Amino acid sequence: MPENQVISPVTGKLDADLLASCIHCGLCLPACPTYQATGRESESPRGRIYLLSLVEKGELPFAGETAEHIESCLGCLGCQTACPSGVRYEEILNGARPYLKRARPKWLTALLRLGFSQVLPNYWLLITGGKVFRLFQSMFPKRKENADRVSVLDSMTGSAFLNRLKAYAAFVPKIPKYYPHPKRRDASLSAPADAVHQLFSGCVMDVLYNQVNHATARLLTMQGCPVERSDQTCCGALAYHAGEIDIARKLAKENIEKFEKTEGKIVVTSAGCGAMLKEYPHLFGSETSKDEAENSWHMRAQAFSSRVRDVVEVLSPRKIAAPATQSPALSVAYHAACHLAHAQGIRNEPKEILLALREKLAESGRSLNLVELKDAEHCCGSAGIYNVINTELSMEVLNRKMENIDDTGAEFVVTTNPGCLLQLNAGAELSNSPVEVMHLAEFVSRAYPEFR
Repeated sequence: MPENQVISPVTGKLDADLLASCIHCGLCLPACPTYQATGRESESPRGRIYLLSLVEKGELPFAGETAEHIESCLGCLGCQTACPSGVRYEEILNGARPYLKRARPKWLTALLRLGFSQVLPNYWLLITGGKVFRLFQSMFPKRKENADRVSVLDSMTGSAFLNRLKAYAAFVPKIPKYYPHPKRRDASLSAPADAVHQLFSGCVMDVLYNQVNHATARLLTMQGCPVERSDQTCCGALAYHAGEIDIARKLAKENIEKFEKTEGKIVVTSAGCGAMLKEYPHLFGSETSKDEAENSWHMRAQAFSSRVRDVVEVLSPRKIAAPATQSPALSVAYHAACHLAHAQGIRNEPKEILLALREKLAESGRSLNLVELKDAEHCCGSAGIYNVINTELSMEVLNRKMENIDDTGAEFVVTTNPGCLLQLNAGAELSNSPVEVMHLAEFVSRAYPEFR
């Protein structure tokens, strides 16, 4: 099957009907981080749709500046949420991804394919690489040059090359000591047989934020849910978003086959992974496909995806019998990961978790102030490998996000995606901000010090 047929109904070319559904009203513009950062129409959703319409009609080649404008899209889907006409921008962008792949330099395509197919699925290699980085970091700890607050952009005062290197260095967080996961963690309370949860630990997520997965598993067992960590591989999200559909399909098949041997909900701590796992059926045509093999994989993917839950969909401090005896902070703000709010449509659950935690703390005489973050659902500029490929624009988007975080005065900002954690940590370092960035599950776990 040609790779374009795998993506959506585009059957080998951009879908004219999807493109024509945009009426160019401009109501998406306030929701688009790249447009807000640049003010350029070509960096807006309707501008990109217009360019793709010209490509679809054969009036413009998908190369040069046209490809650059599409490549500069974060894929945050804020525009899709804001659109009153229901334009399916995600499908439009997915239809363009294989074209973007062809427009990239061959050396970059080869490098990305190597990373997606050989590095990310290789957990031993990732864990070993993490240990090497951890050793390096212990020898050369990060230090801020001064205590004065600056904007992210003001911290980038060197040449374009040096600025990019400085950003790359800031992207690498302090890597924790890696602790392997037990095959099973039994619940603290008696639990029904069907209460078992499967932990999808992720690849990059488990190396850079191993402590988050352990905190999640412990909190779930405190709720009465046994947690198992079975054999698995990379979700394929980064490969899919780079247009490497064949690699994404291969990884999806591996995960489907492996989790078919397990039971219970599949709990994900990375919003990006969760969004991808829930979209597996779209990688395999439709259930009405005339190809029996594709039809079978589509149905198996549907059964798999129906089990996937983001951690915020199953975590609840109210279900934990133990008292919350320690306040993790005096004030906290919540940044909504794009792949949670826009891709999965999950918005209320994270706030409900923080409210429930505040109630539990109040029972022990502790307090927690929940601070509203302006434009909380606006992208931070990470977007998978976007901050590595489009570093300059990513920094502009991050600068605005950090200014909004600074305005809250919060001690902590919590989120639910490793890309956001990396990006916001980099923003805090580059701007000399005292705010601490943390995954929501780890933040909740700090209220139960005996489980830290």
